[in-house]
Amino acid sequence: MLYTQLFLLLCTLFFTHVSTKNSTQPLFIQCPNTTEIVEFKHNFCESRLQHYEGPELYNAYTSLFITTVPLFIGFPENEAFYNVAYALFFNGFASFYYHYYLSWIGKQADEISMIFANYFGMVGLLNLRYNNKKNLKIYHFVNLLYMYQCLIFNTVIQFDKWFPLAFGLYITPAIYLIRDIAILHNVEYKKYLVISTIGFLSWMISEIFCNEYTVYGHVVWHFLFPLGFYLILMKYDKIYTRVQKQRLALSVLETH
Repeated sequence: MLYTQLFLLLCTLFFTHVSTKNSTQPLFIQCPNTTEIVEFKHNFCESRLQHYEGPELYNAYTSLFITTVPLFIGFPENEAFYNVAYALFFNGFASFYYHYYLSWIGKQADEISMIFANYFGMVGLLNLRYNNKKNLKIYHFVNLLYMYQCLIFNTVIQFDKWFPLAFGLYITPAIYLIRDIAILHNVEYKKYLVISTIGFLSWMISEIFCNEYTVYGHVVWHFLFPLGFYLILMKYDKIYTRVQKQRLALSVLETH
């Protein structure tokens, strides 16, 4: 009930705000320690086909699907994975705002929530994969450090075009852990990863070969990329619950 109320409240706030504006405005930012003024203007394929003008209606409204993924599939039990669900819930609205206004604040809201989703996903995967506390501290520190660097990187306007690369590098160890855990616990993951991969490739194709047909690639990204990974997350959440019980039982036996 709480999630439904929050969902309706955010819908009301966003659509009320959207109805008051119908154009995007470029943002000019002064670079630190210099007098140089840099204009922020980011256009995905949809707005490039609209003479570099927003809003990107297809991209904006399909972004809301991301918010519904945890609402319809369910929320995990593991705390770290639970935070991934929260990040996706808010990312849908943030992505909607970004595509509608193509603004700097929209970029930050969208991409920072993506960074947080991967960070918490890594936390859960690391806790599931490793039991050595000393090694875990090192891995968690590296994860935190890269997340922190991504946030700093994201505030530099000149690095805007490099976000897909930075995020891709960040998600790579998560994919490695997904595979490693699947082998360790003998669980299926490839079909879910294929779903997300199709979404990713669709987005890349739409941006590289932008035309009236490939423009829908970003829409496919919104549907498939979060769905595939979230299905993996829910499957691994059940494994995590089982593993935690086993670890607890083992620790009790060791104390006796």
